Amino acid sequence: MPLTLPRGELRKQVDARAGRGLLIAIGVLTALALGLFMWVARNEGAPLSAALAVTTTPQGLLLPVLGIITACNEWSQRTALIPFTQEPRRLRVVLTKLLSVAALGTITVALAWVMALVAFLILAALTGQSLNPDPDWGQLAGGWLTQLIAVLQGVAFGLALLSVPLVIGIWRVLTREVK
Repeated sequence: MPLTLPRGELRKQVDARAGRGLLIAIGVLTALALGLFMWVARNEGAPLSAALAVTTTPQGLLLPVLGIITACNEWSQRTALIPFTQEPRRLRVVLTKLLSVAALGTITVALAWVMALVAFLILAALTGQSLNPDPDWGQLAGGWLTQLIAVLQGVAFGLALLSVPLVIGIWRVLTREVK
């Protein structure tokens, strides 16, 4: 697989307005969720696992949309021919999309964990609790795997239907919690 294809896919995800805006929204919503978490736990403190759990909500809602946009954006913008002229084998193009969105999703999850660690350390300093974060490695691995599966499911739905609004609507209906 030529190296220009993965670089091009990553660049399209970050440079396009939709992808960049979505990544900024994920970061801002994660920061707001952590700020609210710190406000609620300002008196008694909280463990790092709680801060990590707070980061999963905005990411669980928006990372699949990143996968959907990655799969559908070219079809809605009528530029789908471009990657196939660079690489005529559709499987390689799809694998490149999957790898690039998995890499970007992993980076996003790692940055959210760093934000959670910073929030935990600030909260620990303010409340006087122990500064030993002692992360639960199983929780970290499970959280990363959950987000990775969600973003790859977003790509799969996007490749199946090729329409961003349709796929996002169907995704939200299928993944909402039954009460």
